[in-house]
Amino acid sequence: MVNTPEQFLQLNQSALETLQAVALKSLEGFQKVAELNIQAAKASLEESGEQFKSVLGAKDPKAFADMALGGAQPAADKAAAYAKHLYEIANDTGTEIAKLFESQFAEGSKQMNAAIEALAKTAPAGSEGIVTFVKSAMSAANSAYEQVNRAGKQVVEMAEANMTAAAKAGRAKKAA
Repeated sequence: MVNTPEQFLQLNQSALETLQAVALKSLEGFQKVAELNIQAAKASLEESGEQFKSVLGAKDPKAFADMALGGAQPAADKAAAYAKHLYEIANDTGTEIAKLFESQFAEGSKQMNAAIEALAKTAPAGSEGIVTFVKSAMSAANSAYEQVNRAGKQVVEMAEANMTAAAKAGRAKKAA
């Protein structure tokens, strides 16, 4: 419960610190994506230069066709690896940001419950129904948040399982 201006300032400072941490985590994620893109661009330039040299060195049409066909599968594998790295960066960043918000939500919920308890102690006679209603509404809101949070985590787990299964299927297909 906010009883003094100092407590109000502390609440605002806590929220500001959380937002600042979220912004930093977001920037870290963007930095990782930029680094991944730079690495991919460098590798692509180097490989395309090598492929161009090979094409220029082809002595007959069959050698040229073999080179063209030989580059398709590695390109697909590299695209899949790039997508996997991109997903990992996004997932890690999202997980870290979710942890920050969960912490902030838990603290806000704790303070709200304390405020409701203080209200219940000082409420005038006959207002017990309203206090009970407010407690019930807070409980329902917390329960809804937890359900949404669990559902979100399940979606992430399913996406990770699908990605793992697709990678295994790709490796099995490649081995066959």
